[in-house]
Amino acid sequence: MLKKSFPVARRTMILLGSLTVAMCLTGTVYGKTLKLITGDGPRHDGTRAMVTWAEDLKEESKHDLSGKVYPQTLSSHKEIPSTLNNGTADIGYIVYPYFPAEFPEANFIAEFSLFATNTAAAAGAATEYVMTCDDCIDELRRQGMIFLGNTANAPYSLITKKPVKTLADFQNLKVRSGGEAWGRWIEALGGVKVQLPAPEAYQALSQGMLDANTHSIGSLVDQSLADVAKYVTDISAGIYFGTSMNFSRKNWEALSEDQREEIYSRAPYLLSKYIANLVVARDDVKDNQLDDLGVEIIDPADDLIKAHKEFLEKDKDTIIANAKSIYGVDNAQEKADRFLGLVAKWEELAEGYGSDAEELGDLYKTEIFDKFSVAEISK
Repeated sequence: MLKKSFPVARRTMILLGSLTVAMCLTGTVYGKTLKLITGDGPRHDGTRAMVTWAEDLKEESKHDLSGKVYPQTLSSHKEIPSTLNNGTADIGYIVYPYFPAEFPEANFIAEFSLFATNTAAAAGAATEYVMTCDDCIDELRRQGMIFLGNTANAPYSLITKKPVKTLADFQNLKVRSGGEAWGRWIEALGGVKVQLPAPEAYQALSQGMLDANTHSIGSLVDQSLADVAKYVTDISAGIYFGTSMNFSRKNWEALSEDQREEIYSRAPYLLSKYIANLVVARDDVKDNQLDDLGVEIIDPADDLIKAHKEFLEKDKDTIIANAKSIYGVDNAQEKADRFLGLVAKWEELAEGYGSDAEELGDLYKTEIFDKFSVAEISK
């Protein structure tokens, strides 16, 4: 007598159900496409680095991971923390100065941005500081995030609509400030600070809301600022490092151990690709494209340089004095000394690095990431 067989559809359902149970028991998540979000546009050199990292992940992953970048689509800069917190995206580019109440510790070290001179060193110092700072990790945990490291922009200059050479030229100049550090600098030199996200600078310059922007020379191209600003005062206006790549804690916990390990092992190279893209683009624009763009470089006069140096001499004490009242940060002197010590350390470590993403990623991996386990950063 023939045994009655199950219909094909029913057998398929049973098989799929068994696979689902097996996946749950092993904790394995298959076919995960990470959503990477940034408030910058698709032409931004940092965005392009994120795309390259996501493509490499898809091609090389041993644990079925891939990535897709959403520039200015899923979230604006100011929406990214909540988007990560609720798990709508996986990795986000966080700009801390937009959130002083939520990230006081991260913003405290970002206050020293005008003291930085080397992009790779600034990111390395900030990343090492945060990963060895219990207060920093606690605040990220409260915001539902896993820290993957700080990024940093190429060195800032003053991009203007009219020539600015002397301190007199700076008076009453309406200048975009990317954070409190630049706001103090602008006001100390006699300008008027205007708080605006970087992607809004183009429109503000074109409409007369701004006379100048503090940003990397690379933004003449990747943010099209050369269309609306034809002068660059070549003054050392710091390096923006109050930014980081963070992972949604909610989504991190849903990954398998192997997937978390793989993402963590690749994190140094997400930072290094981002940094190298910005540094290379900035150097290329400065060395090769200014004539075609119709942009003139202006060397600052002695009185402007003098005012800049006098500001820096006083600003460390200002940052420490304001730490408690503005950010609620305790032990500010101790934290400032430790961070500036790391900046000095990384200025030596990262000398000659910056344009080669793989070499820089290896440096970050060896000096920082290899010293912490996935279990430690996941707490």
